[in-house]
Amino acid sequence: MAKTDYKSTDALMRHLRNNGISISGTSQKQQLINTGYFHGYKGYRFFVSSSNRLPFTSYNEINATVQYDTKLKSLLYGKMMFIETALKNIALNTI
Repeated sequence: MAKTDYKSTDALMRHLRNNGISISGTSQKQQLINTGYFHGYKGYRFFVSSSNRLPFTSYNEINATVQYDTKLKSLLYGKMMFIETALKNIALNTI
């Protein structure tokens, strides 16, 4: 298995800038650290397939998308857990 060279946060910020995403400063650096490169940028680059690239040009846009997604998940999570538990119990009672 090949060794992976991991990039520092500064190197990831350079990589983002080299790929057309404006990012700078300690605030955005901390946001990148908190979110993570793969979850925060890679996870939101495309819609459905790689041929549908989202037109992000700044890290502010990416971070706003991450924050929106996080709030939506937290809004729905409790309800989804309730439904999942109810469906499992119904299924177990019919077996």
